Amino acid sequence: FPVTIESAGEIKNVGLGEAAKRSIGSAVNQIPDMSFFSSNMSTNGYSKLPGGLIIQWGWFAVDTTNGVVSNKYVNLPIAMPTALLSVIAMFSTQDPSVRYVGFNTALTSRSQVNFTYVTPTTNSIFFIVMGC
Repeated sequence: FPVTIESAGEIKNVGLGEAAKRSIGSAVNQIPDMSFFSSNMSTNGYSKLPGGLIIQWGWFAVDTTNGVVSNKYVNLPIAMPTALLSVIAMFSTQDPSVRYVGFNTALTSRSQVNFTYVTPTTNSIFFIVMGC
């Protein structure tokens, strides 16, 4: 893709790569600019990628359940426009006691996750959610 540049009486052909032929956008063969990478980098936040994938994260506190399954609804920072693809959750603890965390697919939506858990002590649950 030859481009001619004239500067101070000197003329040069500058060979530009394929990127010089691309337009800005998020479609095939386009180059995204920074506006296609929106995010909220707070403790409970999200990042949107140009292809449509959204990654969200956060945490919430839970009290002891005394061996009984409990649940908690958590609102996502933003609703997934099309679908919730994956939910990953884990406890933060220094105690080696047995704990369980999951989510109820029947009670989870594109904007809210229903986490289920069992914990013998007060803890925090951290999560990562992906969708589009």
